[in-house]
Amino acid sequence: MLDSALQVPEEDRLGSAEDLDRIVDADAQVQETPEALLEHMDESSGAHRVISLTELRHDMIYAGPSSYPLYEYKRTNGGGERVAVDDVDDAIGATELADRARAAGIDAGVVNPTLNLGLAEVNNDRFAVALASAYNDWLLAQLDDCPSLVGNAVVAPQHPTRAAEEIDRLADEDDIVGVQLPASGLLPPPGHRQYEPIYDAADSHDLPIAMKSTVGNKSFGQQYWWAQSFPEDFVYQHGFVQMRNLTSILFEGIPEKYDVDFVVQGAGIGFVPSFTHRLDDHYLELGYEIPALTQLPSAYLSESFYWTTQPMNQPPQGDPQFAAMVNMIGPENVLFGSDLPHGISDLPETVVDRLAESVTAEELGAIMADNVERVYGLS
Repeated sequence: MLDSALQVPEEDRLGSAEDLDRIVDADAQVQETPEALLEHMDESSGAHRVISLTELRHDMIYAGPSSYPLYEYKRTNGGGERVAVDDVDDAIGATELADRARAAGIDAGVVNPTLNLGLAEVNNDRFAVALASAYNDWLLAQLDDCPSLVGNAVVAPQHPTRAAEEIDRLADEDDIVGVQLPASGLLPPPGHRQYEPIYDAADSHDLPIAMKSTVGNKSFGQQYWWAQSFPEDFVYQHGFVQMRNLTSILFEGIPEKYDVDFVVQGAGIGFVPSFTHRLDDHYLELGYEIPALTQLPSAYLSESFYWTTQPMNQPPQGDPQFAAMVNMIGPENVLFGSDLPHGISDLPETVVDRLAESVTAEELGAIMADNVERVYGLS
């Protein structure tokens, strides 16, 4: 039972997800394959030749040996059941993703990559640049026939100048509404001055920056190599990656220098209140080491940072931690994210059911659509 302090009056509540005028997903994913990307690469380039010689195994291109086969885990049929490895050679493009979103009751969405979430760990910066451009061209072709979907363009953080040029190249495309800065494996972390061309370009074009962590990568070096199973890696990666990156972004003063919104994807929101408290506490204690900031970290988080809901990480029945976290963060900074087409996707009715007694119908409308449209300039 909900604590009465969390409950909103009956007359202010939303009845169900069906009562919403519109549902917009801030975190849907196409599932590109190396084969699909090669079709958008210059055949005479070194990147095309090397990638085509890898037998097109994703773990030979992106992150070295992985603790699990990426698409065996992530690929499901429309009913959420996993499919066999032999059946996952084809990409899940925008058309299939749009069909699955529609079946889930989602009206529109912002598309992100799957393989290229590991782009930061490609050793060769020239290949990383080529992969980013190939993915973005593939995505644009995919989105041509899907008016309900738009996308974040991925950039290669290994080469910030070329990343900025890629943002400039794509900024006028109607289907590109943001930038995906791969969160996993960023070395140095994203607050470092070398990434300033990326932030400058995003600021110039008024594009938000999305950051989604992935798993099975070398984000934490020794910790990764000592993970002896996929679950050991999977449990902590997403939240830890985001905390590391956001601490760097904040304490190096990126929100003070640039007028850019950040969308933090795929790590849920459970860590956010504690993380925010620690940022403020350490800033107050050690602020002389953080001269780039003129206000508390929590103020920047409130002004410019947004958190997608998935994964909710709460049993269907039990204490209302998820609803409490949304209220602590502020509903205006929370965006509905499904993580479709993965088997662990959070569907709209699940999110609404968890929140309907704790936030108002107006606030739920913002979480499920208005906030996403505002951040990405869709309305």
